[in-house]
Amino acid sequence: MKIREKALYFLMSIAIAMLFVISAVAQTPRLLEDRGNGRYDKKSAFKSETDSIDPNSVPKGMFVWQVDERFGGVRPMSPDTLSYLFQNTNYTEGRHGEYNFTGNMGAPRIARVYSGVQDYMMGSQFIFAKPYDWFLKSTQNFVFTNTKSPIANLNYHASGNKVQGDDHFRAIFATNINKRAGVGFNIDYSYGMGYYRNQSNSSLGGSVYGSYRGDQYQLHAFYNTNHLKNVENGGLEDDAYITNPESFPTGYQPGDMPVRLEGVKNRLNISRLFLSHRYSVGYYQYVDSAGKVVQKTPSRLLPENAAVDTTLLSQDSLGMAEYDSRISLQEKNDTTLIRQFVPVAAAIHTFNLEHNDRRFSSLKRLDKYFQHSFLPDEMAFDDTRYFSLQNTFALEMQEGFKKWVKTGMRLFAKHELARFTLPDLQKEMKTETFNYITLGAQLLREKSGLLRYDVLGETRTTGTDWGEFNLEGTMALDFRFGRDTLSLEAGGFIRNETPAYYYKHHHGRNAWWDKDLNNVFRTRFEGRLSYGKSLLKMGVESIQNQVYFQETQVPGAEPPTLATMKYGVTVNQTSKNIQLFMASFSQSCKWGIFHWDNELTLQKSTEQQVLPIPLFTGWSNAYLKFRIARVLDTELGADIRYFTKYDAPTYSPIIGQYAVQDAAHRTQIGNYPWINTYVNFTLKGVRFYLAYTHVNSSQGASFLVPHYPTNPRVLRMGISWSFYN
Repeated sequence: MKIREKALYFLMSIAIAMLFVISAVAQTPRLLEDRGNGRYDKKSAFKSETDSIDPNSVPKGMFVWQVDERFGGVRPMSPDTLSYLFQNTNYTEGRHGEYNFTGNMGAPRIARVYSGVQDYMMGSQFIFAKPYDWFLKSTQNFVFTNTKSPIANLNYHASGNKVQGDDHFRAIFATNINKRAGVGFNIDYSYGMGYYRNQSNSSLGGSVYGSYRGDQYQLHAFYNTNHLKNVENGGLEDDAYITNPESFPTGYQPGDMPVRLEGVKNRLNISRLFLSHRYSVGYYQYVDSAGKVVQKTPSRLLPENAAVDTTLLSQDSLGMAEYDSRISLQEKNDTTLIRQFVPVAAAIHTFNLEHNDRRFSSLKRLDKYFQHSFLPDEMAFDDTRYFSLQNTFALEMQEGFKKWVKTGMRLFAKHELARFTLPDLQKEMKTETFNYITLGAQLLREKSGLLRYDVLGETRTTGTDWGEFNLEGTMALDFRFGRDTLSLEAGGFIRNETPAYYYKHHHGRNAWWDKDLNNVFRTRFEGRLSYGKSLLKMGVESIQNQVYFQETQVPGAEPPTLATMKYGVTVNQTSKNIQLFMASFSQSCKWGIFHWDNELTLQKSTEQQVLPIPLFTGWSNAYLKFRIARVLDTELGADIRYFTKYDAPTYSPIIGQYAVQDAAHRTQIGNYPWINTYVNFTLKGVRFYLAYTHVNSSQGASFLVPHYPTNPRVLRMGISWSFYN
């Protein structure tokens, strides 16, 4: 494959940068030896599973964390600084290839491994944003920082050229105002031309954030805005362009293959404002360097000339950095006492504001593709808007402020004002407004080193109906077993939820419905067992009254062909009880410099025509990890992803969502491997890679979505550079 001009410039830049960095780093002591890839170090639902950190690349005094969307509780995490799977972080198909998508970077996607995640009454009803979660980050995944010195991180990923390929740039900056208050911003931009016709997309987002973490008052806030555009091509006119190219007299390149749509776009604007703050009451105590409480007030122990040192850094029980006053006692034995605030109770307020809109447009009527035309206009311009204003108030009693207080408790109430605007036949636009009131309670134990649990119950009403409720819980048990820790976790939920507004109502030129849907009743139980680098997860779920999008097809000509089919989409609800089963096993092995990681998943749905999932999904990664010139960490390897054949959900450009295929015209995908090769390098704060994706691209069913082929073999590259002042 000829290396393109962009690749040459990129490699030259890396080479020049490496010359400067190696000359500086070669004089420093050797980095610590690798202690594992960090994939399964986080053992329970109380922690993040994807954190990874190289302790040599993070300066002292830098801490990062996430907050709970409901109550603003802090969840410490580690900066992702390892080169392990760095190249996969930019793949739309996911870190382990667990998503289906329409082929181009940043395109809409859907999870192939069913996890039971829904958020009708717990989160946003703007379902149009879900297929773009590769780019859009949820509130609870937003990262806050506390750093002794300003930090910046630049990420750039690229492939191809100006005609074909993609670029992804992300910049992060963070600094502190003082020891307790930090601010920052980030910019995220991706642009993919794609390798097939009419497939381009672009996403631009930015955030500003700030936090203050005092003893009694804590605040977290951010504002995030995103603009996304996706050009729709409707898929290939004939799958044989990929599966059987010899059947055509002319050889087609990806950019020459005929597609179904032209001049059709989906646009999203997503804006969020989040604020969570709390005020705690409690008392101060003093502990020694071993953490043992000395006494609540040390005044009688302090000499008159006692020195107070406020520059030292310590960590609280959550692992988050706090600046505590340390009082030096000049007696026979020098003793350092740490002044520590013990919260007893807190008042919490969380504010969430969303203002989103979606626009679907076409430059002409396109009756050859669309099955229905509900509006007389020649061009489609469907516009729907969603506004949500949420306020949550909670009272909290802290766990562990006394030895006999083993459990924390929260009582909360939430009010949400939701407004939906969409086209109407009688007037230009129609607006509906709802007020939701949620009441609930939570019991939790998070600080125990042995047994932890979290139980939450809530019920919601629109003022006339108390039908919705959610009861969920998680329990985790850790204990030492042999040379490692054995972690057991069990959890689940019982939910009765009203389907999101856009399942009930959709008004557009090519799809229109108003439906009265029953509540969806779901019960799920799952367990998790981890030991060392091994992880086993199992889950079962029962769903009553499942709601789903349904594609419809009618022949546009005789004989019917893929190139002449007409498409529509609607919403269906089944009264059948769907049973799902899932078992997943993950294992990391190491023999010297050779590493082999696997993730294997079995799934079964009793109603494949309503909720289709593949029976088996697998991912395997084999690589060599070694060091060049004693300073350049290197990973050389390949990974493969595979799943068995099934009637995968198809993509509907009319609503920008995935839908169950028409029962009479189904196409199976799967039973095809995707193989990627790569080489990763890490030197101090710099990570970069070269990857050759889909190296086995040839004749075969290389589809992740029916009629939407994945990209052919592509040379990709990326770099991440961190700066610490």
